[in-house]
Order: sequence, then structure tokens, then C-alpha cells
Amino acid sequence: MGSQPVRYLEPHQVRATKLPGAIHPRIEVVDEFCVLNAVVKRVFPLSNPELHIAILHGAGKEIGVLRTMENLDPATDAIIRDQLDRRYFTPHVDRVDALKSEAGMWRFDVQTQRGPTRFYVRNWRDSAHEITPGRWQITSVDGARFEILKLDDLDAKSLRLMDQLL
Repeated sequence: MGSQPVRYLEPHQVRATKLPGAIHPRIEVVDEFCVLNAVVKRVFPLSNPELHIAILHGAGKEIGVLRTMENLDPATDAIIRDQLDRRYFTPHVDRVDALKSEAGMWRFDVQTQRGPTRFYVRNWRDSAHEITPGRWQITSVDGARFEILKLDDLDAKSLRLMDQLL
């Protein structure tokens, strides 16, 4: 069985609606078909988050890839962005208040754009990755992701604490 070629969709072909209380939106490919429980995912979430948005039906089969989000109608744009924000939300670490080694793990007490939080990291080298110079993504023991957008922008105390790991 060969793989199917990617079907690219243009913004004018795609319409999204969301019923009150629904988890997933309904996405219509105009004049062709409608997916009642659609899922949207970024094909390149870090390098090109606004380009190439995969649209899948609830069972996970890809129905097409939206080339760009530019020129979507405003309602569709808002629904797709909301879905992507829910899927890819990663708190940004603005400050490290405390960093301690406890029971073979690192305990982080940090400030994020959503307020203070605490998370644990086991095996720093496997759980933290420098995505681009100075930009770090950290995965906690429970699978949550956190991001330091620019290490050098952290305050002096945060940098001193992070020096234990870097």
C-alpha cells in the first residue's frame, strides 16, 4: 500500500464552526465534504507555526493540509487558532525562583505568564533541549512542556540557578 499524496487546501476552501459545548470544531471543505469532529495540528510547530496546518478527522486520518492561515475568514481563523492554542500551549518561564535537587529529580519553582508553578525534571539531559541558541524546551516528569524563550533575558538569580544544569 503506497502513501497518499498530501492534499493541500487554500484558505478560501476551509470553513470552521464550533457548536457550544463541543470539544472539536466542524470543518467544511467548501462544496466537497464536512468533518464533524475535526482535529488541527501544526506540521512544523516550532519552525513555521503559521504555515501548513494539518486537518484530520476524529479517527486521526489526515484530510488535507491548509497551506497558510492568512486570509481565512475571521470566524474560521479564530476557531483554528483556539484549537492550536489549546494543543500547543507551552508556559514560558519568565523567572526561576528556586531550583533544587530532590530524590534524583530537579524541582523547579518558576514564574510563567500564567503565574507561579512547580514542576519536576528527571535526567536533565534527556528532558531539556536547546531548540535554537538560548531557547530551551523542558519536559517535566508528568509530560508538561515549559519553555525559556531566551535564556539571556532571565534575571541574574535565574541565570545563577540555571548554571547548575547548563
